[in-house]
Amino acid sequence: MVNKVRVNIAGAQYAFATTDSEKYITSLADKLDRDISKLMEANPSLPVTKAAVFCAMDYLDEYQKSTGSAENMRSQIQDYIADAARARTAEDKLRAENEALRREAAALRDQLDRLRRHQEKEKEKEKDKEQQAPDAGNG
Repeated sequence: MVNKVRVNIAGAQYAFATTDSEKYITSLADKLDRDISKLMEANPSLPVTKAAVFCAMDYLDEYQKSTGSAENMRSQIQDYIADAARARTAEDKLRAENEALRREAAALRDQLDRLRRHQEKEKEKEKDKEQQAPDAGNG
């Protein structure tokens, strides 16, 4: 919906047809009016047109700098997103490696347990042979 908004800037009436809210347009006009008035108070011989041009240059300067800052922030955000993706990939790789190492450790523990049981059986056989050897000598 198009709004017709009337504002007063530097003593002149202006009508704007806009889709923005009246409050927003009025706040812009109030700022421009204050800025022009401030320039004209500091420089009483300055014509309104030149004061408006100075304000326009100042606003454009702010706009350009903020646009550059926004682009810089977008670039940084994209870098952070890429870094996060690389970190996730590295984390996934490390998790997989960790899981493989856990499985390997479990297999090694099982193998060690089997070897210990086997060793115990061998010791028992040796004891049995030792016990049988003296018995065979007595008979």
